[in-house]
Amino acid sequence: MRGTFVAATLISLAALASPAVAQSVSATFTTTPAGGSYQPKNIVAVWVEDAGGVFQKTIGRWAATRKQYLLTWNQKAGTNDADAVSGATRANHNGTLTVTWDLKNKSGTVVPDGTYTIRMELADSNATSTTQLNEGTFTFVKGAAPQTQSALSNGGFNGVSINFSPTASCSNGVVDPGETCDPPGSCPTSCAAPADACMPSVLVGDAAMCTAACQVQPITACAAGDGCCPAGCDTTSDADCGAGGGGGNNDLSGGCDVGRGGGVLLVLVGLAITAGRRRSRRTA
Repeated sequence: MRGTFVAATLISLAALASPAVAQSVSATFTTTPAGGSYQPKNIVAVWVEDAGGVFQKTIGRWAATRKQYLLTWNQKAGTNDADAVSGATRANHNGTLTVTWDLKNKSGTVVPDGTYTIRMELADSNATSTTQLNEGTFTFVKGAAPQTQSALSNGGFNGVSINFSPTASCSNGVVDPGETCDPPGSCPTSCAAPADACMPSVLVGDAAMCTAACQVQPITACAAGDGCCPAGCDTTSDADCGAGGGGGNNDLSGGCDVGRGGGVLLVLVGLAITAGRRRSRRTA
């Protein structure tokens, strides 16, 4: 594996105050390149294991067609990934990622008190070995008191903060750390259609936990019917492309075709002016 993994400082997590009170753990982090051939594009998965290394739940995934190259995550999660909050392949390492765990395993059962590990994995190549990946681990104890860890780094994942709330802070009208909106009624339930089809906004998070948000996730894969012709695509790989290939100027449906209309307008204006001059000479 890439680097030596060290457990982060242990934190105590509060036990359930009542069955109706929702506990949660949120983690925010930034990523760095693993040195692969298609950087800065990258894919990421985040999941939780118990003290024995048994997979509990996938709590975040930014990967589509290349997810098979997240080698450790695939080994742990297997084919049961229906519970993962999923997004498209990331175009770069800009911004901060956020994941939230409701302390339930993939079967929907609240896990018992004990030691748990948040594991993160990043690929930017068609990896065949975990040495080609960034992999980080951050360990905590589900116990009796709310705690916060911050400024953690491990395995290529930096600025990691882990926050635990023993009671439901969502609905207090304050956007607390780890939240994107509050109260739940103010959280987005859908995302507006983009002006550029190559830059769609995708709804991530959960309004009930005050973590819902619209994130722009650029389209980088060649696929027909999405209105986008990404760079590197052409008519043979993407029906949305014109004859000139990808790069944003050959999108037949206009999703990424920025600026082409202005050039057509100038040509039409020029033709009109020329025709007017010819008519003036004939009547002179």
